[in-house]
Amino acid sequence: MEPQIRRALVATFIARSALNGVLRIVYPFLPAIARGLDVTPTAVSSVIALRNLGGFASPFVARATEKSGRRLLMIATMTLGTVGCLFTAAAPGLVVAGIGIVMVGFAKPGFDISMQGWFGDRVPYGERGRVFGITEFTWAFALLVTVPISGVLIEATNWRAPFVLIAVMCALGTIAIARGIATDRPTEHVRRPLKLTRERVLLLVAVLLFSLASEVPFIVYGQWLEGSFGFSVASIGAFTLVIVAAELLGQAAVVFLGDKLGLRAMFLWGLIVTAVAYIAFNVADSAPLAAMVVIVWIVAFEITIVAAIPFASEMAVESRDRMLSGFAMMVSGGRAVGALVAQPLFSWGGIGGAGTFSSVCVVIAALALLGVPERSAQP
Repeated sequence: MEPQIRRALVATFIARSALNGVLRIVYPFLPAIARGLDVTPTAVSSVIALRNLGGFASPFVARATEKSGRRLLMIATMTLGTVGCLFTAAAPGLVVAGIGIVMVGFAKPGFDISMQGWFGDRVPYGERGRVFGITEFTWAFALLVTVPISGVLIEATNWRAPFVLIAVMCALGTIAIARGIATDRPTEHVRRPLKLTRERVLLLVAVLLFSLASEVPFIVYGQWLEGSFGFSVASIGAFTLVIVAAELLGQAAVVFLGDKLGLRAMFLWGLIVTAVAYIAFNVADSAPLAAMVVIVWIVAFEITIVAAIPFASEMAVESRDRMLSGFAMMVSGGRAVGALVAQPLFSWGGIGGAGTFSSVCVVIAALALLGVPERSAQP
């Protein structure tokens, strides 16, 4: 691995762990945040839906990278994430907290598109599963670092403390990007329009559906653990160690096997196993069985998303940032819809009803992916 790639991986690992941490703490502690703001969990879920709409600003990010370079966008979005965390931590009520949460929602896809485009231009497709997989380890790392600590901080102080912690982490990530990635500002603004071919549309449809499917259980699993198995805030934080192990297993599978077995194949199998796991929520009526189902779900989901990103990065090499922005829009749109329907589904059919809905979405996503051929590795 070239020295510039190693330096960039270290810098993006620090920065992305912070941004991912902001996203991760909201889900398991959604009930605690709602109590602190004196609102219902449904109200906080609505704010999360708005946060997820930040991905619809992705086309502007793609155009900005063509004009200003990816490093500058990464620094700007990390700064926005820092400010968003501080807004949320200081919020007197739901409106200001929502503004801060939505700011992070705009920062996250902006950073990811810039980062993934940067690596996509510098890492051959035949090695991209390993490099992109390493960047995806930040999801598990963020969960391992932020969620257990946040559980302790919330019980010792209040729901605001974790956002202060992650604001500091975001600030450190901004510095890491500024020092670890060299300036890449282009000498001229070259527009790279994206042509939406049939196979690109099918891929985007698959991404939209599996993102929608994943958001539903992510929104309600904290309430499920509290209501069905009597988990406290601290025990939910501790339970995340199981989730971290599952995520690391799924991400490691792509890092070590993705380039050998094919990213499309791993993407497809991830969808199939995820569909089975979602259906299995219907029989998860004890804590041990629930833990087993969650492990399978998370492993399969991580394989799916970690394989999908580098696969998509090669779908339009002439307009990589715009293709990745379309990917981010579908992820955001799916998560926004998922956040809106999660509570009604959970109220109607419990975790089983939510899982059945997600399983149907993922099966349709797998059928769409069948129409997209594998990419060929280029030198």
